[in-house]
Amino acid sequence: MRDYLFPPLLLPFFLLLIVLPFFVFIFIFATSNVFQIVFGLDYNEAITVFALIVIGSLINIPLYEKQGRPVERSYNFFGFIYTIRNVRRIKIAVNVGGCIIPSILALRLIPALPVYTWLFTFAVCTAVIYRFAIPVKGLGIAVPTFLPSFVAAFSSYVFLTAFGQQLNLLPKLAFSAGVLSALFGADILHLRDIEKIGSGVVSIGGAGTFDGIFLTGVFAVIFSFFFI
Repeated sequence: MRDYLFPPLLLPFFLLLIVLPFFVFIFIFATSNVFQIVFGLDYNEAITVFALIVIGSLINIPLYEKQGRPVERSYNFFGFIYTIRNVRRIKIAVNVGGCIIPSILALRLIPALPVYTWLFTFAVCTAVIYRFAIPVKGLGIAVPTFLPSFVAAFSSYVFLTAFGQQLNLLPKLAFSAGVLSALFGADILHLRDIEKIGSGVVSIGGAGTFDGIFLTGVFAVIFSFFFI
């Protein structure tokens, strides 16, 4: 009987086809629910916003070009040593789906939130994310996966409670402060370290739908439900 019980010949591809769609479905479902809860959208509107973020993740808008540190390389050619000096160029861009749309959504929530509570939450989240964000050569700015989201949710709860405000504002505060603090703490405040990443195009929010800026907001809302 054991001769007939064995995994598919192309097991990795089988798992990819079965498991990946399941997680994608869960992610879309969770994200659409986040949009419905935070922004009061219906299901179709939430899916439309998610679709715009996915499409926007394919678009990077160039902002400016920066000159990196010159690199010198020596070559030995039949006993003659030649030194070539290359000047690296770094192009800074911003991703529509991974940065611009989430940031617009986060900014739209601010008028509905207590000013000082938002400022304290934003400041704490930005400081923590900045502290743990590390420029990684060839990759970008790396931050511990769930740390920004948890800090956004927890600090939102702490300051809402401290100022005696309603906890029904927690998901909105967590999303807004989470997204914008990830943008500032991980990306904008680390622009001076951009040379450590390498030459080429560096896109803020460049991973699109799965970038830290957008995911911080989504998971911050999910974590916030543990405090309500």
